Amino acid sequence: MVVNFNITDILASTAKSSSITLPSYKENQIKISFESADEIITEYNGKEPALPFAVSEVFEADIQDCRRLTAVDDGCKAAYEITFDITGSKFAFRPGDTIGIIAHNESREVEAIIDQLDLTSLADVQYTLCNSSKGGKIPVHIPAKSTIRHVLTHCCDIRSVLKKLFLLALSRHTKDENERKILEYLCSKEGATAYTTHILNKHFCILDLFATFKSCQPPVEILLANLPRLLPRPYSIVNSGLNPNILKMCFSVTELAHNRVGLVTGWLQRIINSKNNIEDKLKSLTIDDCNMNTKVPIYLRKNMSGFSPPENLEIPLILIGPGTGVAPYLGFLEERQDLKEKQSGVKSGAVWMFFGCRNPKLDFIYENELNGFLENRIINELITSFSRIENGCGNKYIQDGIMQNGEQLVKLISEGATIFVCGDMKNMAVQVRDAFVKCIVKYQKKTEEDAEKVIANMQTGKRYLVDAWS
Repeated sequence: MVVNFNITDILASTAKSSSITLPSYKENQIKISFESADEIITEYNGKEPALPFAVSEVFEADIQDCRRLTAVDDGCKAAYEITFDITGSKFAFRPGDTIGIIAHNESREVEAIIDQLDLTSLADVQYTLCNSSKGGKIPVHIPAKSTIRHVLTHCCDIRSVLKKLFLLALSRHTKDENERKILEYLCSKEGATAYTTHILNKHFCILDLFATFKSCQPPVEILLANLPRLLPRPYSIVNSGLNPNILKMCFSVTELAHNRVGLVTGWLQRIINSKNNIEDKLKSLTIDDCNMNTKVPIYLRKNMSGFSPPENLEIPLILIGPGTGVAPYLGFLEERQDLKEKQSGVKSGAVWMFFGCRNPKLDFIYENELNGFLENRIINELITSFSRIENGCGNKYIQDGIMQNGEQLVKLISEGATIFVCGDMKNMAVQVRDAFVKCIVKYQKKTEEDAEKVIANMQTGKRYLVDAWS
């Protein structure tokens, strides 16, 4: 792994600083011992850390089916749908709910750390951790008994961005003087800009540090004391739950810094590829990655925001979901179709769906399903936006579609519509909210401050719901 890290520039910066101000740091002096055991156990000092927002036990799900949703093209991210067989899971979910997938680190990345620490002979030997007499404390997510390989694979987030105190601890176990000076400078007050540029902005993690600073060889206790917990990854459920034995999810594979892809999405993609073309993939994948019978550990998460469709058919819906943000709405619409069939005498409110992607020929995921709901009048209006199509071919962004249909949307809001927004928190969710504010200002003749209050009141009343990620 080669990381673009300009050591020369940082060394020049350290030379200009006659002295640097280091943060105060007291090393968490936990102690580790190894002892051969007939049976390896994993045991915590207290309770095993709870799964975030869990409302079910973990279920080892088989993959019943999988399909690619986007074209095979450099112009778009790879997106997939997976159907899990959850027969016997006792999962009870509604549209808008999410699952957590238990993450594990890649074996080659774990092996790189084990090699750097010269722990190959001890990686699979039973260890015992204990608090030192100098105030050391075992982090709650680290087992008191286990193996180094298990902990680095299942408990520690080895891709997390390095914090300054962690860098300082690592610097004390770096033999090369220039490398040590750089690490000290990066965690100093004077090196704040360099830390932001080279560590924060580049998502620099322990893997990158070991690949760059070859003489850094800390005791493993330093890693166990400083690496944060490896958390499950949340994903929206695609289907409605009308069939209790299947659960669908969709995901896109995001390319990350340093030639990496998402931890869980990359793993799922390898499983899918191995199922679709096992013979070609065997050359480059590990046995675990290529196991045709791989089970995926999943659990149901509590719907904290109430991001679920109203069961009252008369309430109009405004659904906004670019890219994989459309995923939960498939379940919304399935359930609404079922309710309309069961409540044929009830007049249903209008449903407006806003979808956006780069190119309709490449990444218009669930196009056939959405058009089917449109034909069956489950959706009344489907407004699409394509950001990589030249001008003259419709909306470029979802907020453009909102502005162009502002008068009708404001009318729906006045009739009691609920707005759902699913997707990127940093950009899309903010821009969509601003678009609704502008529409209310224009068509209800309100001040911007009053329009903001309208949206704020809708949020308080669970009529403006957001399921977004950063």
